[in-house]
Amino acid sequence: MRESTSTQTAFYDKRYREGYMESWDTGKIRKVRELLHMLALPAAGKALDFGSGNGVFTRVIKDTLPGWEVSGCEISPTALRNAAEKNPDCSFFGFEEAEKHHGSFDLIFSHHVIEHVDDLPGTFRQLDAFSSPSATHLHILPCGNAGSYEYDLTQMMRNGIEHDREDRFYFEEPGHLRRLREETFTRHLSAYGFKLAARLFSNQYWGAVNWITKSSPRFVKKLTDTRQAVDAAAAGRLAKARRLLLPLTWLQFPKLKYDAAKNRWHKGVKDHLQVSVLFIPALISSPLWHWLERKSDREWDEKKMEPNGSEMFLVYKRASQPE
Repeated sequence: MRESTSTQTAFYDKRYREGYMESWDTGKIRKVRELLHMLALPAAGKALDFGSGNGVFTRVIKDTLPGWEVSGCEISPTALRNAAEKNPDCSFFGFEEAEKHHGSFDLIFSHHVIEHVDDLPGTFRQLDAFSSPSATHLHILPCGNAGSYEYDLTQMMRNGIEHDREDRFYFEEPGHLRRLREETFTRHLSAYGFKLAARLFSNQYWGAVNWITKSSPRFVKKLTDTRQAVDAAAAGRLAKARRLLLPLTWLQFPKLKYDAAKNRWHKGVKDHLQVSVLFIPALISSPLWHWLERKSDREWDEKKMEPNGSEMFLVYKRASQPE
């Protein structure tokens, strides 16, 4: 059974207290800025970062649309406090205040939120309720379309796509309740008069390799577990994937750990030994780290219109709006 709203609030509040999603990579921030510019929005308006977390993308929206009033809403009190501290020129509210803001927003933005929500139909009703009559939506979330690197991995695994859990992929983190396809998302929003205006995709291959190998060796081993393969041929392909992904993960792991230690340092947890021990290994692993970032960025520039990505960027407008 899925968590109730109060249980979800407690779950995410605990995660945010532990440092959940405090930052995002520069490549993702560049994509969001690019898309906000692509929308050709007016000089002023009101924007909502739906599920704003710690306010990372609230800041991106405000910086990209300086003439706009920007707000964020979130179920976690901890995240709301963090976001408000980082973004004093924006406003934030919890969902208990939602009705005060109905019909207020000309732009609704969400980043990796919809896969987490407990009540999917209710969430789309809420998105519509927040929207002004001429609202534009930009939603970014994991994509269940066929053909991505991750989708191909699911085809090699027993129960790789969990159809009894809204097509969730087998390796999803605990907070992910579903993996939506583009047409499913569009069907939900079209019920409220929204029309798909643009669709872009990332992580066709290099983007996927990039995020996977910046995870952890344990995750890569789970991702490529040959014991769960559907047959011998699939086991062979998974073993080949592990031979690619695991070394790349180990080679970047020192930088991952070093960056985490530096982040704790900035928050007041002084661990001189770990920072000093990891400095040289992190320095050695940095070129590979940045090389994969560049490969991922180039893939976005060249292939963002190809629908076989594992992350989708969907733009919607009211059906009466000009495209």
